[in-house]
Amino acid sequence: MFLQFSFEDALLATLIASIVYFTLATIHSLYFHSLSRFPGPKSWAISRIPYAYTLLKGDLTQRTKELHEQYGKIVRLAPNELSFIDGQAWQDIYNHHQGRPNFSKNPLWMAPGDNGIHSILSANDADHARYRRLLAHAFSERALREQEYLPLAYIDLLTRKIRGIVSASESHSAVVDIVKWLNFTTFDIVGDLALGESFHCLEDSNYHGWVSILFTQFKAAALFVSLRFFGLDKPLRMVLPKSLLKKRAEHAKYSTDRIHHRLNQGKEGADAQRNDFMTYVLRYNDEKGMTVPEIEQTFRVLVVAGAETSGTALSGILGNLLQSPDAMENIVKEVRQSFRNASEICANRVSNLPYLNAVIEEGLRLCPPVALGMPRVVPAGGAEVSGQWLPGGTFVACPGYASNRSLLNFPDSPSTFDPSRWLPPSNLSKVGSSAFNPFSLGPRNCLGRNLAYLEMRLILAHLLWHFEFEAEDSAWNWEDQKTWILWEKKPLKVKIRIRDG
Repeated sequence: MFLQFSFEDALLATLIASIVYFTLATIHSLYFHSLSRFPGPKSWAISRIPYAYTLLKGDLTQRTKELHEQYGKIVRLAPNELSFIDGQAWQDIYNHHQGRPNFSKNPLWMAPGDNGIHSILSANDADHARYRRLLAHAFSERALREQEYLPLAYIDLLTRKIRGIVSASESHSAVVDIVKWLNFTTFDIVGDLALGESFHCLEDSNYHGWVSILFTQFKAAALFVSLRFFGLDKPLRMVLPKSLLKKRAEHAKYSTDRIHHRLNQGKEGADAQRNDFMTYVLRYNDEKGMTVPEIEQTFRVLVVAGAETSGTALSGILGNLLQSPDAMENIVKEVRQSFRNASEICANRVSNLPYLNAVIEEGLRLCPPVALGMPRVVPAGGAEVSGQWLPGGTFVACPGYASNRSLLNFPDSPSTFDPSRWLPPSNLSKVGSSAFNPFSLGPRNCLGRNLAYLEMRLILAHLLWHFEFEAEDSAWNWEDQKTWILWEKKPLKVKIRIRDG
């Protein structure tokens, strides 16, 4: 005789089973999981939901910093994820491991493009090495020397544009949002180097449509990453509005068209002296190099990685200088005493200005463009990180923002803008220096590091040589900004005057 179950009985049984399953899963995660020995909030250890929710709110950067302040150098951010802020962890996670597998990029964060092709950011180790061998020519010291004329041309246009705005004012001063002008400059420079033509942001005193759409996509990227943790990103794509999909397609088409236009111009482009990124790619590309689809996907990434991050760093640096009168006085004095006129400001000479370089390092420390860290996965078989053995498949990362502002790494006022900590006699501890890696480290460190320093030094030196800056918003605070993959920068209003003499 069969037992008869009503719908209500089945529903109750399902509910009881769910409660039992969740209870057992919670007990396992908190007390028996391989990561249960690491500290962190219990709700985060039980479920990925708090992490994903905080990411969607744009608060993950600051929240991770707070959790490290509460729990120490290792924090469990999710059932299978740990965050580290000590220098040894940076070495263990990101550096090359001789004879052992490296920590791979986290595929939930680094997915391929819509065409299924991986960029240099998301490619596996073998493909990444192949891409990098070719692209390294475009970022060599020789290439930077040959390319220097191009950033200088846009920096000259930046100073002329600002000078024009100030000169048109009856008060001989003008209030501008300097964040926009810094972004205009870095996007024009990198757009020209990568795509063969600038975005004309400086010329038009406005964002190009491609750049404007790009800024809106960071929130969407955070949403896709959050849903990918739960396997829900593909269903979302099926219900996205057609208008949004059309914008994404148009955005990709613009950069693809520009890349193909530059490819069709050949090794030297229209100008035999051009020497942009594509010059070197075409000059050295062979069967061991990159395919056209790989070039398309990677060059889109190069624009974002090169332009947005440099603009972010410069915004943070200038914002902190405006809040630090002594530091501003020191850097202005150094720049103006080092050059008799603006035409003398070049890459070789600005690289030798100690206070300018200290200001840049301190700005990168407090306002790292990549704040969340670069997510990695512990290789199969497990590996040691910061003296702790972790099972294969564990998600790990070293968040720059939390590392750089930790008392464990910078015991001397870690949240204070103090360029002198980078100057002799240095107050910087060995612990602090090993945990400070704004361009990451190891085989997948930032390929454009030298170009970024060149841009930041030249732009800062030229601005401070030409103009006087005064903060319009004394309440400006870098920490009051959200991060959706990258920083959503608030306006930075400054009063600008043309310098006397």
